[in-house]
Amino acid sequence: MIWIYRVCFWPIFFCLLPYYLLRMFRRGGYGTCWWHRLGFVPKNTTRMSTIWVQAVSVGEIEALFSLLTELKHRNICIYLTTTTSTGLQIARKRYATLVQYIAYFPLDFWLFNRIAWRRIHPVLAILMESELWPEHLHTAHKKNVKVLLINGRCSDRSFNYYKKIPRISRWLLRYVSTILAASSQDRQRLITLGFPNDKIVDVGNLKVDAAIARLNTVDKNGIQREQLGMQWTHARILLGASTWPDEEKFLIALFLAAKERCPSLKLILVPRHVERAYEIVHLLKHYISTYTLRSQLKKDADVCLVDTTGELNQFIHLADFVFIGKSLPPNRGGQTPIEAAVAGKPIVYGPNMQNFRAICQSLEQAEGAVRCSTEIEVQQCLLHWIHQPHAAYIFGKRAQAWTQCHCGVTQRILKYINLYA
Repeated sequence: MIWIYRVCFWPIFFCLLPYYLLRMFRRGGYGTCWWHRLGFVPKNTTRMSTIWVQAVSVGEIEALFSLLTELKHRNICIYLTTTTSTGLQIARKRYATLVQYIAYFPLDFWLFNRIAWRRIHPVLAILMESELWPEHLHTAHKKNVKVLLINGRCSDRSFNYYKKIPRISRWLLRYVSTILAASSQDRQRLITLGFPNDKIVDVGNLKVDAAIARLNTVDKNGIQREQLGMQWTHARILLGASTWPDEEKFLIALFLAAKERCPSLKLILVPRHVERAYEIVHLLKHYISTYTLRSQLKKDADVCLVDTTGELNQFIHLADFVFIGKSLPPNRGGQTPIEAAVAGKPIVYGPNMQNFRAICQSLEQAEGAVRCSTEIEVQQCLLHWIHQPHAAYIFGKRAQAWTQCHCGVTQRILKYINLYA
């Protein structure tokens, strides 16, 4: 199977190259340290046992906060790699004092992979969520290095895809030593795909611990309402968290309708992809009289568009009500509601939260979040909260209580790291 993968690698790579070049052009930053992609990552010169941690992008990088904080106090070297330019940017910003090395993950071709392994020489490889890189896993197997998949997830899309190619899924999974699943649903799906029942454990979602660990940091060092202007100090603030196309327009329309009855209302938009900021600015110019960009802050505007990366958590703490993006059609999958829940904010989202199905079901059972079937229902829910802030406050407190019942994941993961490293 590995030789079939190697033969197919370059044809598939060149077919996908135009798409990724376009993404790289839009997001920028990929020219930095491009040689890492070829395996020439910084050479590990420490004499300590090394753990290689790979996290694809910003969400996975942020989720590592509590774990890396705990590992800092141990006599081990942490080598952190990521796939995206925004992931690298956030990793350098957040973890420069927590890990010894930060680099891009090499292209999963045997030569580049071999060079990287020789330069890092880990005793344990950790992957985040749903990453199964064939060459990376094969090299770990050859070198007799254990592979730990933490916060293991299997989305609807991944599950349906792997079910169609059971032989490949079983081949990939056999290289993983242990999976620490984010939920019982993820555990059951991975077992269905062929992973041994006795090597997979439901430990909970690491993002809960990470969000709790960041809470005090945000309170002490985060942006304050006063920085947005005196009008924001006592305003009711609606926040769109990690929004996708069409959701900003919906929130702007809702904001304008609600502001007629609640003049103190303010709106914060945090798009999932910051490169879409120019597109949203055109919307704001058309509908909003006064708006500001996070990068060019003007005080007392009606709307703030966050055109920077890695600050969602700070702005969640300013909000009174939070709408979770990528949840309204035609978007699918949803973004994580965990940060808003940890901050004690009332949460509402559309019907499409497939990527966080177990979390959302649990939050809804605890009456800490509201799932709506249509835009009209989302609008009605938010308007109710805006005009009845005490009802929103109760939802926020329930969400926060939910997070306290689902923390402690970091310590569970550390027990397994201790077994292998």
